[in-house]
Amino acid sequence: MTSTSARLQEVRSYFTNGDYHVGYRRLLDSAIETQDTAVFEYTLAFCDWYDQFQVEQQKDPTVLLEKVDGLLEKITGSPASAPPSTAEPVIRLANVSKTYHSGSFGLKDINFDLHAGQIIGLVGENGNGKTTLLRLIYGELQPDSGSVKYKLDELPADAPFYDTKTRLSFIPQRPNPWYGSLMANLQFTATHYGFKGRDNILWAEMVCARMGLRAYRGFSWSRISSGYKMRFELAKALIKKPQVLLLDEPLANLDMLAQQVILEDLRYLAQSEKMPIGVILSSQQLYEVEKVSEQVVFLKNGHPKYQRTITSPAEDTAGEQLVFEIETTAGREQLQQVFPAGLQNISFNGGVYLLYFDAGADASSIITRLGESKIPVKYFRDISSSSRRFFNA
Repeated sequence: MTSTSARLQEVRSYFTNGDYHVGYRRLLDSAIETQDTAVFEYTLAFCDWYDQFQVEQQKDPTVLLEKVDGLLEKITGSPASAPPSTAEPVIRLANVSKTYHSGSFGLKDINFDLHAGQIIGLVGENGNGKTTLLRLIYGELQPDSGSVKYKLDELPADAPFYDTKTRLSFIPQRPNPWYGSLMANLQFTATHYGFKGRDNILWAEMVCARMGLRAYRGFSWSRISSGYKMRFELAKALIKKPQVLLLDEPLANLDMLAQQVILEDLRYLAQSEKMPIGVILSSQQLYEVEKVSEQVVFLKNGHPKYQRTITSPAEDTAGEQLVFEIETTAGREQLQQVFPAGLQNISFNGGVYLLYFDAGADASSIITRLGESKIPVKYFRDISSSSRRFFNA
């Protein structure tokens, strides 16, 4: 079974199991990957029908599955295109440094590669260089030393930077207000990037649907919430079909549910089979970012620390110190009594204790001893592979 067939079967299984919301988004992902106007027209007709289906009191899942199968058949019948290679990085940072001459702050020797389909999380306390680094990558600032190299599809190495920048999308933390309707702005953006006539309308409508904005097509800036403003910014960024997406604090001012939906969408959009995107995401929501990132870059006073969040080979974590974060009403002395052996250190950090154990410690035995001790635990987390251990309150 091909990966495309497996994905389409997964899409159908969402609808079969009643997970309509996620199934709908994954179905639109599959339709968008075809880049086939005939599929787009069929998909938008399905969206019109689905909108009505959602408001009906008596929903017939059999009818829904018939409609879904019809669209999946159209998607399957669309001419297949070869997925792009993800072997080479789309962006490579080598010893990038930047100093602001008006102050003492600067970024020092940043090194990492970003591949298509990969999400890199950029974390750190405010004022430690996250926005500066994103602006360096986007070309709004120039490094004092080191280099930012781009290797984008069908773009020669000596291409003007304007051509490179058309393959990059950057969403700042505080986007500018826009005027007119949401859909008019999406169509204007599509026009700017070469979409004309019917293609313009279809592409803008598809991206609008994918980002859950169909109900707000005629709304103005002042009529939509912060969460939907962010969805609009993502839609506008995706209109240009970027190979790299840079986001500065996109989760700020969003509620927990909106954060989870945005992150889930970013993960699926990045890992598109036919249109993969390299994503760099800065955020204060550390744990949420680590769930979707393959690598996390932690910045402290402009200096980087690198944390892999996906460690497939067992040797990657062999010999590493075990670190637990625990919130409890118990004191330091009580915790020390629970773990007389193997406990290296206890620190109090931001309202929680960090417990550092020998590399050979066994996580399950630590959890067992906590349970047997009857110590009240409000919160417990293994942060051995988390950038959380770099933060000091």
